[in-house]
Amino acid sequence: MKTKLLLAAGLCASVFFATGCATRVTASGGRETTILGGAVTVATDSFQPTTPAAVLDADTSKLASTGNPTGKKTTLLWGLISLHDY
Repeated sequence: MKTKLLLAAGLCASVFFATGCATRVTASGGRETTILGGAVTVATDSFQPTTPAAVLDADTSKLASTGNPTGKKTTLLWGLISLHDY
């Protein structure tokens, strides 16, 4: 019983770490980093509109304004939650 549980935990951990991460340069000159197969995505100099599928879309420049938008966008859970500063 313990060996099956240990084997299942090891398999889940290897799949978790095999998803990896990737960074690419966008057409606007910013960077987009994807972590855990797209579960978390961080983009700089994005200024792109969020997807209509976003359940929670928060504009952080309105929440904590510094007067200078950065263009940074963070999406969680493949775009369901989106935080952007522009």
